[in-house]
Amino acid sequence: MSMEIKHLEYFVEVARQKSFSKAAEKCHVTQSTISKLIKDLEGELGTSLFNRTSKYVQLTDTGAIFLDQALEIVTKFENLTHEFQNRIKLERGKISIGLLPITGTTLFAELLGEFKKKYPQIDISLSERGSKKVTMDILDGTLDVGVVCSVPDSQYFESFAFAEDPLYVIVSVRNPISKSASIDLKSLADEPFVLYSSEFSLHDEIISKCKNEGFAPNIIFETSQFELMTQMVAADLGIAFLPGAACRELDPRRFAVIPVTNPQIIHQMFIIWKRGRSMSHAANLWLQFAAKFFVKN
Repeated sequence: MSMEIKHLEYFVEVARQKSFSKAAEKCHVTQSTISKLIKDLEGELGTSLFNRTSKYVQLTDTGAIFLDQALEIVTKFENLTHEFQNRIKLERGKISIGLLPITGTTLFAELLGEFKKKYPQIDISLSERGSKKVTMDILDGTLDVGVVCSVPDSQYFESFAFAEDPLYVIVSVRNPISKSASIDLKSLADEPFVLYSSEFSLHDEIISKCKNEGFAPNIIFETSQFELMTQMVAADLGIAFLPGAACRELDPRRFAVIPVTNPQIIHQMFIIWKRGRSMSHAANLWLQFAAKFFVKN
């Protein structure tokens, strides 16, 4: 067997998914095809790349070393295609974007609508995930660009900020604190929190701010779903935190939106992409378009 790029692509996908079946689904091939190619690859290298059990697939020590080299080669191979597209300036292609569920949907929908009107041949794949997952998926090449609400590490990412918005407490109109004009974070110590799941950087930030005020928040539920979070608040099961842009989309007959003071929690949003990665022409067009759009708006 001579090693081909597809062996490396399949190997990287198995390492990423920690599953032969999930990798096969992602690569649109059968599980037996993936298994055979990985076995052939291990035979050529003379070492096992994965520990296989009935419950999981995990890289061996040599597999982890090989993954670094394979990722570098797969990325360079992808860059060949991207560079070719850039040379011939094709205004077509596909861009994958990781979006936070709490991103201001109205403004982003307007951005995507205007972009699609100008570049109808470019397909956009959107997926909702937290900041931590967005950064991981951009690093491993699953996403082209993403939206995060934590300051990106400039060693690994290029970025631009497009929003800065204070967080507000949202409560049911049936909650007694709904009549407050503003509220100190410390006064929420006895309230049940409906919080973002741990894949969101705001999860850690809110807990940290509460601890700085001398209390650990009473977290009754964690979720990555915006709709579920707001429905639990509407049912008066707990309180939650949302940026102002997202609060404007709530029904004032069901929710009270209260500014948090002392301390104020600022929600910054950034569009990020991997530093040093050769972006497709479609992705470059979208980034240029988005930067101009947010300056205008």
